[in-house]
This record gives sequence, structure tokens and C-alpha cells, in this order.
Amino acid sequence: MNLLKNKPTKKRYIVQSVVAAAAIAFILTLDLVTKTAVATNMAVDQRIPVIENFFYITYVQNGGAAWGMPVIMPLVITLTFVALAIFLLLLFFPDKRKNMLFIVSMSMIAAGATGNLVDRLYLGYVRDFFDFYIFGYNFPVFNVADVSLVVGVILLIIFFIIYFIKSFKRSKKKENAENDK
Repeated sequence: MNLLKNKPTKKRYIVQSVVAAAAIAFILTLDLVTKTAVATNMAVDQRIPVIENFFYITYVQNGGAAWGMPVIMPLVITLTFVALAIFLLLLFFPDKRKNMLFIVSMSMIAAGATGNLVDRLYLGYVRDFFDFYIFGYNFPVFNVADVSLVVGVILLIIFFIIYFIKSFKRSKKKENAENDK
């Protein structure tokens, strides 16, 4: 595999890197500012109705993993650091096959993971506050970083679906062209 074959132009690489860095900085800032605002102005477990029986701002200190599941903290922090390092390497490694959908999705995942990692490292827990009741079900409380992670993963799945469909079509077209000879 020749990695230099897929090297993007310098301009394209700079644009991709700036978009990635800006997206990460914006999402991380939004996450940390909203967490700090909630933690500063609310007591733990305090609930403020936004849309009665549907959406509340509820301040929760989540010491567990996703949605409060039990966790072994050093393991979670180590795995998060490894995952972040891999994501950032993939994100900033020059490759002309990357498009903005890939850049934005990876940036959202990296920003979301970093936002929750900052909380875990400095506080020992994650500050959550979006609280939804959907059809009588109390959905687990979450934050901006969690939204960023979920949307980033969905966008990444869409990217891969599009990428594989295009690859399949190219290989079929190439195969048909070879059969026509």
C-alpha cells in the first residue's frame, strides 16, 4: 500500500486541518461552558422544567460510564486516551480520500470524547444535564459531549456507507469495462 499515492494537495490538507481543529475547539468549548454554567448555577439533582413532562435541565454528576453504568476509572481513562490518539491520527493524517463528512464526523467524536475525558480527569465524574422523558421513558441524562459523540458516529457510519457504495460501483464499472474488452 503506497501511502504517498493518496496524499492530498497542501491547500486541501490545510483546509481539512483547520476545519477539524475549529470544529473540535467549538464543540469542546460549548461542552465545557454549558457544563460549567449548569454546575455553577444548579445543585446536584436539581431539575428545571423546559417543556413540562418532556424536557428538563437536570444537573447530574455521572461517576459511571455511558448512562451511569459502573466503571473502572483507570481503564476508562486509558481506553479513552488510546481511542482519542487513534482518532486524532486518523483525522490529521493526510489522505485525499477524506471528505468534509469524514472530517466533521471524526472531529465531533474527538471533541465529545475529550469533553467527557476532561471532566473525568479533573472532577472524577462527568457533568450531565439534558434530561428527556420520551413516551413515559426517562432517557438517561446526557450533555453536549454525548450529543457530539452520537452525531459524530452516525455521520461516520453514513460516510462509510457512501464510501463503500462508491467503491462497489467503481469496482463493478471496472469489472464491466474489463469484460467488454
